[in-house]
Amino acid sequence: MACKNVLPLLGLALLASSLSAEITLAPPFQNGAVIQRDKPAPVWGRATPGKWVTVAFAGQTKKTTASGDGRWQVSLDPLSASAEGRVLSVTEEGLPAKEVADVLVGEVWLCSGQSNMEWTVSNTTPGNKAEAAKGPVPLLRLFQIPKGSNNKRQETVNAKWMPATPETSQYFSAVGFFFGKMLTEELKVPVGVINSSWGGSRIEPWWADEGLKEVPDFAGLYKQRITKQPGFPEYDAQMPQYIASVREWTNAADKAVAAGAPVPDQPAAPAVLTSGFQAETGLYQAMIHPMVPFALRGFLWYQGESNSAEGMAYTAKQNALIAGWRKQFNAPEAPFLHVQIAPYFYHEAAVHTVPQFWWAQQQILKTPHTGMAVTNDIGNPKDIHPQEKMEVARRLLLWAMADAYGKKDTVVSGPLYAGFKITDQGVVISFTHTGSGLATRDGKALNWFEIAGEDGQFQQAEAKISEDGKTVIVSSPKVAKPDRVRFAWSQVAEPNLRNKEGLPAAAFHTHWPVDPTLGENILRDKPYTSSHKNTYGWDAGLTDGVWGNNAPNCYATDALPGFPKTVTADLGSVQDIQAIVYGTPNVGSTKTVAVSISEDGKTFTEVGRNDFAPKKDGRAQAKFPPKKARYIRVTFVAQHTQQDQFPADFAFLSELEAYAPKK
Repeated sequence: MACKNVLPLLGLALLASSLSAEITLAPPFQNGAVIQRDKPAPVWGRATPGKWVTVAFAGQTKKTTASGDGRWQVSLDPLSASAEGRVLSVTEEGLPAKEVADVLVGEVWLCSGQSNMEWTVSNTTPGNKAEAAKGPVPLLRLFQIPKGSNNKRQETVNAKWMPATPETSQYFSAVGFFFGKMLTEELKVPVGVINSSWGGSRIEPWWADEGLKEVPDFAGLYKQRITKQPGFPEYDAQMPQYIASVREWTNAADKAVAAGAPVPDQPAAPAVLTSGFQAETGLYQAMIHPMVPFALRGFLWYQGESNSAEGMAYTAKQNALIAGWRKQFNAPEAPFLHVQIAPYFYHEAAVHTVPQFWWAQQQILKTPHTGMAVTNDIGNPKDIHPQEKMEVARRLLLWAMADAYGKKDTVVSGPLYAGFKITDQGVVISFTHTGSGLATRDGKALNWFEIAGEDGQFQQAEAKISEDGKTVIVSSPKVAKPDRVRFAWSQVAEPNLRNKEGLPAAAFHTHWPVDPTLGENILRDKPYTSSHKNTYGWDAGLTDGVWGNNAPNCYATDALPGFPKTVTADLGSVQDIQAIVYGTPNVGSTKTVAVSISEDGKTFTEVGRNDFAPKKDGRAQAKFPPKKARYIRVTFVAQHTQQDQFPADFAFLSELEAYAPKK
């Protein structure tokens, strides 16, 4: 019994010790700090509960009392920029003041992401390293947050402010350092750059979950996740019942031991999200939240390689990240500037999935106060970590100067796809961000343009810049009736189109993800059932929106003999549809494919049929007056003789799409 009393007494002793400890300041408030100018600036920390806390800086004095758990926070009035190192003084009544020396006032930016943001100056090009080695940057301060993961939101982090010198910059984010350096040169005011990044990390563990409920696609996910995160009421409300069940179990276990009976199973604790750099959560909690709600100007984000197979799903994920961070830092209009990942050969199946990811990154620009640096001209398809980082930083700076600092006439981007028009000359592509005109970076003919008819069989195209320098005309003698164009639509594309300001054009596809003729694919990501299920990893990909030639983005049946074989997709409800698009990859022996529709899943009506050529990716459309259907069935009717390493009894399909009447 005496042992049972030790732990509660020890807990009380530790609590008393913590309540009587000297005042503490949040991680940003250390010697050499930079405080954001022209905005209210929160200062916070811990003190003895109920005690007065006084904060003095730059002629301002703010007072508050520590709450019952010791937390305190004041807000300094907006400050003007100052390169004078001044003292921030914080005093708890009855205790000596705690002083933070050499505090500057200027601009603060938070950098985050995975390895290309983490990538240090020491690993960049000789030119980048030479620039960083020229000497100290007196107005620039650096704050490096160490890697860490936790499923609980943390208050502290082991980091400090450092002056930007040739020595300290070597081991700091190259993008962050060069952005800060160039910003000091532009503004002539102090700049603080905080780097919190982790190589290989996915975007999900960086989420502040409050952002999920701001994105309609994630409203349900938000409700699920907060029941599994300590600190949210929805999770914490489970604890009293759990503690009570543990007490009951303890009593039952004591009785079982005394009686020599088996001890019952211990109650399971409430479930928590997994934590880690590629897990459900953890990096925001350990590497971002300790800085909340530090005043700052904006965010730089360089991440995506670990999510690059997700296509358009990434747009919503990054918008959730943006909404969450802006909310936590109380900065609803803070610029959020990201880098479009560079060309790189991931694997054969990613040839078109990476361009789809690029497009998803570009769609984030629809969110106010965002920007994107395109990097398809300064990468290396054989190296996932391009060494040229100073130019990446410069391109981010262009967006920052236009959005945050009033230089509205800045050309911030290279050409971005705006639309197309079919003419007698070919397909005319229009762009935004043409600057003073379109050009090529090497003086050669435009490259990486492809053109196709309705069959989707793309051919290398001839492309030329119009006389006014605003559009590109695309054509090919191999395509008699052009219908669509794609540009830089390959994971290794390094196109030469740019504007005369030297900024490269971004990849696009005139008919992906939305077909401008047919409308929106309503079958995207819908479930399906195969009559002959593949067990070799090829059962996925039928409705994922990716026209792939390999697993997991290409679908296949099993290899058992006997046809026909079917796969049936479910829209989830009866809807009007007017077209079905389907196609085969450049592998396998698939020949005759029929498509049918049904309202009840029992009676099917055939609406289309096509014979596909062997060893060639193909596409077919079945168009018809609007019909009601819930189920869409593909029937593999007949095969070619075996064409490659895959037995002829495998039936393949690259993708299956369905389109509702355009509204």
